[in-house]
Amino acid sequence: MKLIKKLLIVILTGMAANVFAFQLSNKAKVSIITCSPGNEMYSVYGHSAIRVHDPLLNYDVAFNYGIFDFSSPNFLYRFAAGQTDYLLGAYRFNSFLKEYKNDKRSVFEQELNLSAQEKQNILDFLLWNARPENRVYRYNFFFDNCATRVRDVIAQNVVGGISYTKGAAGKTLRTLIKDYHGKLPWLNFGIDFLVSADSDREATLQEEMFLPDYVMQHFASAKRNDNGNPITKPVTVIYKAPEQDFTASWLLRPLTVVVVLFFVIAFATFKQYKNKRLNVSLDILLFGLNGLGGLLLTWFTIYSEHPAMSPNYNLLWLVPVNLLFALLMMRKKWRSVTSYYHLFYAAWMIVFVAIAGFLQQKFHPVFFVLCGILFIRSLAHAVFTINSLHKTKG
Repeated sequence: MKLIKKLLIVILTGMAANVFAFQLSNKAKVSIITCSPGNEMYSVYGHSAIRVHDPLLNYDVAFNYGIFDFSSPNFLYRFAAGQTDYLLGAYRFNSFLKEYKNDKRSVFEQELNLSAQEKQNILDFLLWNARPENRVYRYNFFFDNCATRVRDVIAQNVVGGISYTKGAAGKTLRTLIKDYHGKLPWLNFGIDFLVSADSDREATLQEEMFLPDYVMQHFASAKRNDNGNPITKPVTVIYKAPEQDFTASWLLRPLTVVVVLFFVIAFATFKQYKNKRLNVSLDILLFGLNGLGGLLLTWFTIYSEHPAMSPNYNLLWLVPVNLLFALLMMRKKWRSVTSYYHLFYAAWMIVFVAIAGFLQQKFHPVFFVLCGILFIRSLAHAVFTINSLHKTKG
């Protein structure tokens, strides 16, 4: 609902924002606007925009590269496939600010030290870019988003360019985004499921600026190349949101839930083993879900245009063939054959855990617990199979 409302604001106020070129006065200023993270999945990383304010002309407009239409056809599929189109919206700054105040998200401003011609060039470009025929762009989470667009529009319109004096944080792309996941642990779990080994390389300073906070930090210390002066004035707080506690209860975190599931299944497996009768229905469910997860991950790895999706070493434990294995277990006549697969899979889980620390990709702790659940089931079946072989030989 909030996204639809935002689109309506863009449509209804776009005309008022004036999308036709005009001359700024000598009182005009251009600023980077940084908004603190929200508690929704789409807002957890914060937001960046450009503000053009000319008090003499009563012109005060936010240029926002973060607009998308959730109601557009096949949105979820296109988002998963990395084919989401975002657009640049130009609308009154007071409408922009009101939205973030309502969401209780702080808003910061960095006025840029620009010449009159540079301000005009930035405005002319933004007005051209905000036209219906120019405003749509293909969103890319790491490399082309609301923050990187703000970075590039400014850098490309400063005579002589700018230099960033603050060094890179020395973090990987994965650790950069994980810094924002504390309040949404299930999002953190999902991101670690989808994002591949390519996200575990150290990010460059330029790459860090896919996050709004890093745009603000790096521009705060950046210098103009032509005269060595700071590119921005000190950060000012337009709106300071009240402190909010978004910390998720540890009882609802993925690790807690999966550890509890591990002990429940371990206990059930022990009881079934003592009774010499393993419940195959449980195996069909567990291996079926694992196989479905592997198929989903394979699709993302092969077809998604999102960056850092391949290679994904989660496919070493989320095995697509497990779905076929689960289907075969549904037929009683195949269970004598599938019992040998349990032997193989139990051994493979040991190998995976042994080599995981040597792989480039970092794994969420929950993944190892999930591996442990399947290992327990496969180990129980494997022991039954070995015992049966010994009895046969005897």
